[in-house]
Amino acid sequence: MKKYLYLIAIIILCSTITTYFYMEENIAYSSKAVSIMKKYNVYNQIDKQNYSKTLDFALNSNNFNEKYVNNYQNIDYVEVDNFITKVNTLLNNSYSNEEINDIFKYISKKNIEKLLEEDKLDLKPYYYIKNFEVDKLDKYEEYKDLHNCSLEEAVLKVNIGLDHDFYTQIEEIENSNEYTVLVNKYHSLGTYAPNDLKSLSYDSRYKLRAKAADAFEQLVAAGKLDNVYIRPYSAYRSYQTQKTLYNNYVARDGVKEADTYSARPGHSEHQTGLAVDVWSEGYNEIRESDAKWLQDNSYKYGFIIRYTKENMPITGYIEEPWHLRYLGVDIATDVVDKDITYDEYYDLYLK
Repeated sequence: MKKYLYLIAIIILCSTITTYFYMEENIAYSSKAVSIMKKYNVYNQIDKQNYSKTLDFALNSNNFNEKYVNNYQNIDYVEVDNFITKVNTLLNNSYSNEEINDIFKYISKKNIEKLLEEDKLDLKPYYYIKNFEVDKLDKYEEYKDLHNCSLEEAVLKVNIGLDHDFYTQIEEIENSNEYTVLVNKYHSLGTYAPNDLKSLSYDSRYKLRAKAADAFEQLVAAGKLDNVYIRPYSAYRSYQTQKTLYNNYVARDGVKEADTYSARPGHSEHQTGLAVDVWSEGYNEIRESDAKWLQDNSYKYGFIIRYTKENMPITGYIEEPWHLRYLGVDIATDVVDKDITYDEYYDLYLK
């Protein structure tokens, strides 16, 4: 019996000692952290009942700021580069603990980097708008007020570039060789040329990038099974070819008219090797029934109808039911399901 009593007494003693050291020395924190707490005389400010990984991390970093001890305890730790440096900068800019938690929860890393260079901003209206950019807040507000639209729509339209006239504020494309590349009147390919062009098996005059060429031949074959016969009349076009073509159209119809149906050099999807224009076999146009079949089926082979009548305000081009753009089956299907332009899709889901 005495043996068991001794054992119970030892267990109680160990429990008491453990509790004592937890309360007094806060063993949840590293020994280095505790040492620094005492060095800066902030040990008594620490809530010893609630361990804070952010505080512990700050104490073990080279960027600990003693005046922010209470803030550290109430900021959720996030695994990002230079976390404490970023937290200190935000605190210096008068963001509250709650705002900092929301910033790391809702805002992209790219936006946080930009935010660190700005004075304090009211970001709450943007927390659930995933495609906003910190350095465009003024433009979003201006567009929203000017067009009396929602903030979400303003963000999307400004990101596309629609707060400026077409062919102004042009960006040079960096990912020209990606199958998802966005080419429009605000993004230029420069003189880019793809290096994997492949001639169509039944007509070597027409070339597309390899995946697009194979997919297009599958599309044509599928159409024949439904008595739909289409043929290409324009596929890959080089920068120089597009330049000659566009200049001829301008000479004939003028710049304003030409811009509605022809891309300026560097801005044509044909230059990517991922776009093909089609006509109905035996015709110099696309028949309505064939266009309807393409609208209903082209996405199954990775293509979308890029330019539609209702989307002209966004794309800047007239309706072109003959212009197919290859994106791959998954993305093409998603664009069709969401019933939006590729310009919108790219900003919302790919960029």
